[in-house]
Amino acid sequence: MSFSRRYLSLFLLCAFSLVVYSQQDDKAWSLSLDSIVVSGNRYSSPVKTKSDGSIYWDMKMMDDLPKIMGNADPLHYTQMLPGIQTNNEYKSGINIQGCDNSHNFISIQGAPLYNVGHLLGFFSTFNASHYPSLSLSKSATVADAPNRLGGQLTMQLSDSVPETLNGEFTVGLISSQGTVRLPLSRSTALTLSLRGSYLNLLYSRWLQADDQQVKYSFYDANATLVHHVDTRNTLTFDFYSGSDIMSVKESDYYATMKDTWGNHMGALHWRYTDPRGLMMNSSAYVTHYHNRFSMQLQDMSFSLPSSITDIGVNTAIDWRRFSVGADLVWHDIHPQSLSSSGSFNLSSGASAVTRSFEGSLHLNYTQPLLPSLYMIGGLRASYYHQPDADFHSLDPSVALRYDDYTWQGSLSLSTRRQYLFQTGFSNIGLPSEFWLSCNDGRPPQHAYEASASLSRYLFHRRYRLTVDAYYKKLYNQVEYSGSVLDYLNSSYDVEGSLLYGRGENYGFSVMLHKCSGPLTGWVSYAYAQARRTFSDVRLNGSYPASHERPHELNAVATYSLGRHWSFGATFVYASGTPFTAPRHLAFINGNLMIEYGDHNGNRLKPYHRLDLSVNYKWKSSFAHEQGLNLSVYNVTAHKNELFYYIRNYENGSFAYRPVSFALNILPSISYFCKF
Repeated sequence: MSFSRRYLSLFLLCAFSLVVYSQQDDKAWSLSLDSIVVSGNRYSSPVKTKSDGSIYWDMKMMDDLPKIMGNADPLHYTQMLPGIQTNNEYKSGINIQGCDNSHNFISIQGAPLYNVGHLLGFFSTFNASHYPSLSLSKSATVADAPNRLGGQLTMQLSDSVPETLNGEFTVGLISSQGTVRLPLSRSTALTLSLRGSYLNLLYSRWLQADDQQVKYSFYDANATLVHHVDTRNTLTFDFYSGSDIMSVKESDYYATMKDTWGNHMGALHWRYTDPRGLMMNSSAYVTHYHNRFSMQLQDMSFSLPSSITDIGVNTAIDWRRFSVGADLVWHDIHPQSLSSSGSFNLSSGASAVTRSFEGSLHLNYTQPLLPSLYMIGGLRASYYHQPDADFHSLDPSVALRYDDYTWQGSLSLSTRRQYLFQTGFSNIGLPSEFWLSCNDGRPPQHAYEASASLSRYLFHRRYRLTVDAYYKKLYNQVEYSGSVLDYLNSSYDVEGSLLYGRGENYGFSVMLHKCSGPLTGWVSYAYAQARRTFSDVRLNGSYPASHERPHELNAVATYSLGRHWSFGATFVYASGTPFTAPRHLAFINGNLMIEYGDHNGNRLKPYHRLDLSVNYKWKSSFAHEQGLNLSVYNVTAHKNELFYYIRNYENGSFAYRPVSFALNILPSISYFCKF
């Protein structure tokens, strides 16, 4: 029973208990009740699954989860949800239902960011204290979903105006962050957030992998200004800036790699709400991502810059059963271009810059079928223009949804286009991937997908059981066949390193969620297959995608013990990811000759990790909550394999062996304060 029903019942019973009057045979009689007991279980979990299978996540839960390196990151913990693959250390991004990271649309209130990961995989660009909630759709089930083949993750901005100045900050041994919420008037508020890292000051040895020394730092800055013009109109200005600086020195080859990358975004959002049921959301934004990758190898140097800039506007209108909208984006894409000196590379260093336009119109119509069953039919029309060719498509979608407050279910069929590609030589989390536009020789990606979700509340809504299944057929996929060493002895040609093929993703997941009480959390199991087929004979037909984990078990739990203590725990067990192993290695005339086996024909050992945390909180005269957090990453000290590499020794021998994270176990302590 919902809260509105409970309150209505309570009101009627109280009114009835005060007096019941009836006129019968000129006599009056009354009835009084001694007491009324209304009980129920509040759905207090910060993670909620909606009828369409999408997920809403209250960011306050981050306070009780393990704070790895002093930080509880939204993107890192999103990987604990079913259908989203867990990544290794040193690797960022998310893979949803078998899709590549580039297939997802990740945004702040609809304004996209093109690389939301900091190094090591522990941090994303999202400072959890700046955002009240996160929403996640695993599939494009309706027409208003963006032109992407994967999921949609949106960080929601707050539109409330606090009564007084408040905020929070966390100080750790590796990074610190803070948020201040300032009311400027009764209708205007400003929220400022800043986060920075200083890993190398105290823990430089933690950033070592064998003989490779990593120096690294990053920052994130947010500013959000909210103004309520009147009861119907709200304006929100949002700004984000973040940057990473990283260098790696490899002693065996006397090589040094440097990389600087980051996002900058500014957006203006307007929300209009009419009492008669009309709602409109409009946005205008500018977003920019750049990467400045370079390498020094003895007397040779290479630089590989790339960037993408978007200027976009979008609007969506909901009125009764209709939802209509438009998305317009101007892309300025600079693919990775090589500039070299001291080598035999013949590349001119110039790559064609693509300026393109992407426009979409979408329409959804909701038709009730039964009291708890309705259908949503949608159509998305898209057009893409760039100098070489124009593309257009009509992508239909249909979804059935059921919701009777106990059972919830959805079944959807849809098609989707994606006009942008991302590729690159890195497979260990270095942000060397770059963006490309479709053109006359590179048709847009497209997918056909079917998904289903069914859930039911159990034991008086204390628990919820959810089952999901999906199937996706992907076309015009891109695989990068080169490596960083190609720049040493051949002319750099992006097109010559790209392979084209298709993909197939399918799987299912089961999640049991405890929704209320001092102990909340979930246990989930997911089975997934992500296969790729490319025409190149070296890839040996169909093979697993490099991020595929067929089996994955996740558990998340938070426990509150009184006013002072709270505990958090996460556990993951997953199949190892595929990699390509060499069959034969030999030195011939001083050169290392390698013959590789089947592409992605081997797997790393299974991955498993247990993280624990404890918070001790208290109040003081200047803060309504402050405390200490102690977190331990990988409590069991299990050595998880990250990747394999070939190492040369001074005596002329070599070895092919796995690389693990620098420390088997990673403790961290931080102080937090809310005022």
